[in-house]
Amino acid sequence: MDTTARAGAPATVPEDDPWATLAVPEAPALPVPGGVEVPTMPWDATTADDGAGPVGSVLAESVLVESPVPEPVPVDSPHADVAPARGPGPVPTAVAASAPLVSFPPGVASQLAVYVYLLVDARTGRPFLVARGRGDRCFRHVEAARSGAPDGGPAAGKPGKYAALDRIREAESDGRPVRIEVLRHGLTSAEADLVVAAVDDALALGGTPMLGSQRGSAVELGASLAKRAKVKRSHPAVLLRVGPHGTEVTYDSARHGWRIGRRWVDTASERSPRWAVLVSGDLVHSVYRIDRWDPAPTSGGAGARGVERWSFVGTPDADLGARYVGRSVAAYLGTGTPSQVTYVWCGPHWVNTAQ
Repeated sequence: MDTTARAGAPATVPEDDPWATLAVPEAPALPVPGGVEVPTMPWDATTADDGAGPVGSVLAESVLVESPVPEPVPVDSPHADVAPARGPGPVPTAVAASAPLVSFPPGVASQLAVYVYLLVDARTGRPFLVARGRGDRCFRHVEAARSGAPDGGPAAGKPGKYAALDRIREAESDGRPVRIEVLRHGLTSAEADLVVAAVDDALALGGTPMLGSQRGSAVELGASLAKRAKVKRSHPAVLLRVGPHGTEVTYDSARHGWRIGRRWVDTASERSPRWAVLVSGDLVHSVYRIDRWDPAPTSGGAGARGVERWSFVGTPDADLGARYVGRSVAAYLGTGTPSQVTYVWCGPHWVNTAQ
């Protein structure tokens, strides 16, 4: 037998060969599936049965057939219903394929009732959204983000309606899926709203909870909820605002440098204030009965508008202190930026009442 025959060429069969009457049909050409390596035949086909075929040379001379573009599946095809489904638009990240979403097992949702859940950025371990839900709602945010839902632009007159979806896509941009964590469950709707508002405030997530935000300074909150002072007409006083809430106030530091007209420092006049009320923010800090007014040591005489600066000399008034200290005088300070000097039941307008 000729050992020089190559693959693809028929071998010469001697006439005295008992198999000479059998024809060797030529192998038909078969279609090559896309992406399949088709080896050439660099070795002698007649020696392939000795087990010493040059496998290395086969791999070395293999060729890669380019994968053809798949044809669309016709609608009336029997296999149309098994075609892979795609969401609207492109898949935003690779997480959609690597981390398929799941739902709660049957019967779990009814046990959870209303719950509060967090979406956590796996890159930092920090939550970026808190919300309440029922059933499988906690999975729907991420599902919508991965399916190519609209971005955070205005939608139906609600700017930023889909901002959370953009945040999810950004968190999953490196391939790590967003974590979904249940914070509290078995709640009523009212309880869940309270938890959502508290968590959003505590973590400063910047959301818009149903109950809004109540986070703020304890001092400011105390001042806003403090009882209002109602200054009696028989207590003509001047409110001297020494600074914002929490300002340290002492008699020696607070009595100097007030811009008061000369005609209002005459304690003999019935229109002059009898009490100096020191105010921190809008809360009464202390009350002094005015004995007299002296020119302030640093005033240097009249100012540019002819208003001198004065220092009061007085003594603490325990009775009025018990009545007004800790009360809010915001109603007397008016709106906008409050003046440092406000007259109540005295002064230029004779009678100043609460607004």
